[in-house]
Amino acid sequence: MKRKTQNADLEDKRSIFFQLGLAIALLIAVLVVNYKQTRPYTDTFTVKVTGLNVRSAADVDSTSVVHPPEVSR
Repeated sequence: MKRKTQNADLEDKRSIFFQLGLAIALLIAVLVVNYKQTRPYTDTFTVKVTGLNVRSAADVDSTSVVHPPEVSR
């Protein structure tokens, strides 16, 4: 393809751009694999529902059912 100037022709630098792109993609992949979280992982979680804190499903006793109080009208 004919260009107006030789400075606009980047066809000879095509392999350099390809290698630079591969190097950047490899760097990003290595950084993602080696990324560590700063918060420690815990196997329990807290759910807050209207003032009720439940640590996990294993802590809840499923044998006893608590009914809400009856509302008189």
